[in-house]
Amino acid sequence: MSKGLTDISFTMELRSQRHWDWKVAFYLYGCGTSAGLVFLELVLRRWNIIDEPTALSGMAVGLVLALVSLAFLFDHLGPASRWHFLYVFRKPRTSWIARGAAIVTGLVLLRILILLPSVPTFAGLPWGAETGAGALLRTVTLLFAFAFMAYTGLVLSSWNSIAFWNTPLLPILYIGYSFLAGFAALPLVVVTFEGGAKLAGMTPVIEPAILVLLVVNAFMLLIYLWGMATATAAARESVRRLLRGQCRLRFWFGVAGVGLALPFLAVALLMWGDLGAGLARAAWLVAAGAAIQVGGYLLRDSFLRVGVYGYPL
Repeated sequence: MSKGLTDISFTMELRSQRHWDWKVAFYLYGCGTSAGLVFLELVLRRWNIIDEPTALSGMAVGLVLALVSLAFLFDHLGPASRWHFLYVFRKPRTSWIARGAAIVTGLVLLRILILLPSVPTFAGLPWGAETGAGALLRTVTLLFAFAFMAYTGLVLSSWNSIAFWNTPLLPILYIGYSFLAGFAALPLVVVTFEGGAKLAGMTPVIEPAILVLLVVNAFMLLIYLWGMATATAAARESVRRLLRGQCRLRFWFGVAGVGLALPFLAVALLMWGDLGAGLARAAWLVAAGAAIQVGGYLLRDSFLRVGVYGYPL
């Protein structure tokens, strides 16, 4: 005679996570890119590679992108959570979501404080770009921006139930992609607010930096996938789904092709080939930057889609 829970089936299937969708992917992409852009704007301004108007434009774009990303996150959480958003700040000692909410709130407030002296009404504030208080404010903003880039990976790697995410390599990979997307967004910001002629003086710095970051991120992605392909059964299944399963076109065409290979080829030809000069060169660089943004979003989206839970215990 059978005894026990005989009416409950036992399955050995590796199930995909269904809760975090494309809205969360956009949140992770937008926040990482926003933090990377703000970090680089501050550093490049400190080294006099860009001027103050360009740095403030990038800061404003980063602020808007962060707020839009948060809107996507709260929309994903549903109607009840939208009106109780303050609950997200609860339990920062144990919740990565609460920590991330605190970091992004601090980063947004710091960005607003940096932007205020550029507004004519607040021009007399004592933390302008050339003041000691302004330098301290920018240093704290750099720390918050770097912490937020790391957070976009830490929030996933803290999930013990999904082996493909549960590795310290993920925050490192996401930090690298945040720097890449930040550098790639810089030509878009300059052309939008100041025109293609202004971009010409920055290409000797921007083009080599993007090229190096493309190579570094491609290498980190390869190491990440190789490590997961030799890990647990659940991690190996995630890699199989990413490279040969339902996400293969998204990964090979979107992440590897559009996001890495095509921008690398375009920037390499800009540096050592003949893709034109002046506005034509700026247009190619902007197109490469846009392709990198597409690849950065698809990387997050693909990683969420192939996250599978381990075997039940």
